Amino acid sequence: LAIDFTVTTTEGSNRIARLAYDFADKNGKDRVSIVTKANIIKTTDGKFLKLCKEVGKNYPNIATDEWYIDIMTAKLIDEKRRRDFKVFVLPNLYGDIITDEAAEFQGGVGTGSANIGKQYAMFEAIHGSAPRMMNEGRGKHADPCSMLRASVLLLSHIGYQKESLQLEKALDICMYDEKKLTITGRDNGATCEDFGNYVMDTIAKL
Repeated sequence: LAIDFTVTTTEGSNRIARLAYDFADKNGKDRVSIVTKANIIKTTDGKFLKLCKEVGKNYPNIATDEWYIDIMTAKLIDEKRRRDFKVFVLPNLYGDIITDEAAEFQGGVGTGSANIGKQYAMFEAIHGSAPRMMNEGRGKHADPCSMLRASVLLLSHIGYQKESLQLEKALDICMYDEKKLTITGRDNGATCEDFGNYVMDTIAKL
């Protein structure tokens, strides 16, 4: 017999819920999806779900829906269906599952991350900043997109919302729409500097 346990606090749940809805509000997102397994893990996930829904009532311009983690992972496979989702708020374990699944769609596990505390905040490339590439002499071919995505979150957090949205839009254009440059991590791809200049040129045209 093995037993594990989960801790869900009111303060922590309320704080992450407010961050999710504030992010949606500031970034023009009209939906927040709460992801749990509250039908099975009734006490802790149920508490998280209830608290998030209560916070959502303070944002009448943002729709709230709720999903179980298993069906959510299935819905994300559907390219048309997943476009309906805007912002997720979910406990850490389910967030780990969803971000890894999302990584398969975007082509890699690197993405920007915000760690926001009561007094301080830290923004990072959540799955690393390519130190091995630096050690192998391939640093100039490291992909800067994760750090730039983190910069989008940083700019929004410190009040530069216009610049945050510009950088995010430029990254979407460069990474998904135009894709004039491709970073492979090796000599046959663009360099970090090349891609950075591409992003800056794109911002200048917005």
